[in-house]
Amino acid sequence: MNHEFDDFSFFTDDEADLFELSQQAFHQGDLAKALEYGEAWLESHPLDVDAMHLCALAAAGTGDEMKALFLYRKALRLAPFNGPLHHNFGALLESRRDYAQALKHLRRALELQPDFPEIYINLGNVLDALGKSEDALDMYGEAIRRRPETSDVYFNQGCTLNRLGRYREALASFEAVLQREPANPSALNGQGLALIGLGRDVEAVAAFSAAVEQEPGHILYRYNRALALRGQQNFKGALRDLDAVLEIDPGFIEAVLQKAEVFHQMGDRKNSWKTLESAAKLDPTCPDIACCRGLLLKNQGDLSGALAALEQCLACFPGDRRALGQKGLVLMELGRLDEAVNCFNAVLQQGENADIAYRVASIYARKGLVRKAAQSLGKAAARDPQKLVAAKTDAAFDSVRETASFKRLFKKFHLI
Repeated sequence: MNHEFDDFSFFTDDEADLFELSQQAFHQGDLAKALEYGEAWLESHPLDVDAMHLCALAAAGTGDEMKALFLYRKALRLAPFNGPLHHNFGALLESRRDYAQALKHLRRALELQPDFPEIYINLGNVLDALGKSEDALDMYGEAIRRRPETSDVYFNQGCTLNRLGRYREALASFEAVLQREPANPSALNGQGLALIGLGRDVEAVAAFSAAVEQEPGHILYRYNRALALRGQQNFKGALRDLDAVLEIDPGFIEAVLQKAEVFHQMGDRKNSWKTLESAAKLDPTCPDIACCRGLLLKNQGDLSGALAALEQCLACFPGDRRALGQKGLVLMELGRLDEAVNCFNAVLQQGENADIAYRVASIYARKGLVRKAAQSLGKAAARDPQKLVAAKTDAAFDSVRETASFKRLFKKFHLI
């Protein structure tokens, strides 16, 4: 949470001692004392907006959010044009996930105090939480323009870009943090996720390992390293990390599901299904279990069973990218190409994905839609040039490979 607390005036007469003590305690980090002195001052000065503001900040800091909310509302009734009040109230509402109200107060703060960079950061956070990620990126960009030395905004920007699948840009954001704080574990973790998205699993393992070294007990960093190790086909290493995660938190169901999939990739179907059953015991309502079951059934050749499982997952989470991608693959194998394209396009609407764009291109090629095939393959190649190399020998592109559109595409990437 970002706060501004520089505008509180100091009193000079004896009566001001309590408020001065409250301010001093606040700046020394003793929030309980700050609140005690501040509330004592308000007993005799009930309309002092600065004191209410200080007490609201102290109350929020000590965990008494209901008192903080009451004080902010009272202070804003007395001082509706106070920008810092609106900002700090909005930041508290953001932390409580009351995003609609947070947005209202942060926008008001921006109107009143447009040169305050922290408002742009909090606005970006709220807009991102509301699913308005592009608008959030605009806010982060403005915060960077106004205060380029602030690491937090680069980190938040990187997280948003990762979620959008814009991994190259995300990587640049995390590297901006790491230039200032080389050992920042959260930034190292974000860097690792961006590298996974770019298919650079070896570098991702190094980033996650550096994060683990900084915080050995942080299970998310070990879990993410397991994903990268799995991408390298280092299944034993992935299982070691997943077991370490589950030793710390036996209820981490995502780690259990990853173990099931790793066993499946190793060809150990018995342990794969056994592990999946243990996940179902942990939380039988978890839709990710159905997604994992769909993946296992698909790889065993039970396409109808896989489709049913994936649809069960999507009934709970219609926009789940992984389930949509797997469903598209199943539909491709069933020959239901138009439905597969719809699934893949739903994934691509949420962010770039070279593998999915390649699948779409191959379907369009099989259907003889040359221009659409070339456009989709171009998008895949822009993120991963090896996709274009694969298309030169993939039978799905045999009927379109010698067309003018494809020759131009190969020439653009210097493959002719």
